[in-house]
Amino acid sequence: MSFSPRSQDTISLVNSLQEFYSVILEYYDELFPLDEKGVDFIAGLRDEFRELSPVKPPPLYRLLTVGCATGCLENRLAGNAIDITGIDRNPDMIATAKRRLHHGASTTRFFEMSTLEMTRFLKKGSFHLITCLDNTLSFLADETLLRKFFHDVRELLAPGGQLLLQTLNFDGIPESKPLRLPERSSIRVRLNQGYIPSGNGRMILDAVLELGNGKKIQLQRDTPIMPLSSDRIISYAKESGFSDSEIFGDFSGSPLTAESQSAVLLFR
Repeated sequence: MSFSPRSQDTISLVNSLQEFYSVILEYYDELFPLDEKGVDFIAGLRDEFRELSPVKPPPLYRLLTVGCATGCLENRLAGNAIDITGIDRNPDMIATAKRRLHHGASTTRFFEMSTLEMTRFLKKGSFHLITCLDNTLSFLADETLLRKFFHDVRELLAPGGQLLLQTLNFDGIPESKPLRLPERSSIRVRLNQGYIPSGNGRMILDAVLELGNGKKIQLQRDTPIMPLSSDRIISYAKESGFSDSEIFGDFSGSPLTAESQSAVLLFR
């Protein structure tokens, strides 16, 4: 995509991450398209569950998605022997996800909810799979919150349940150096993001959305993230009681290498 240079670009400052997400909602699915391999990966876990279930016919596969955004993944999976609960902190995202529900998709629901509220409002021991994708985990930029997340996930999972995570591949990336992410763009808009070191093992999100008319929307630089290495994530998981893990470089099952853009981790 090419934008015409303009002499007087307009820059608007947005104060919070949730406000920024609301601003880019119109373009969200263009900038963050659904990963079909991720859909296939989750469907494969569902099929494995149904095949191994001692109950015939097998029960519905219960899925909780943390950070569901506009609900594209959930709507794609709806009606395929899966009972789906999607949660997100952003009310505009949740409203969009609800509007997109397929007619008659009675086994799919969306709630405005943070990770801090999961065990308060959701039934413990009831989910076969919990997912937290697209680097959402790194925005729990606090040791206590991260440990609570893994502990709460264990409480929400049914016996034999699994946790699926996807983060940026932070392995081998120095926390003291800025990190620029690949540009995301469509015919109407482009998004540039990066992480700026801030000390104490954290980084700050730098995000600017540019529209075709030259207007720029910039997130105020005070949103922290935790650059989580795969080893660190595994340590949190083991601490909370997960005993088995698999690590991939993508949803195709490729090995995690220094060149992998993302890390996909599956815990049991």
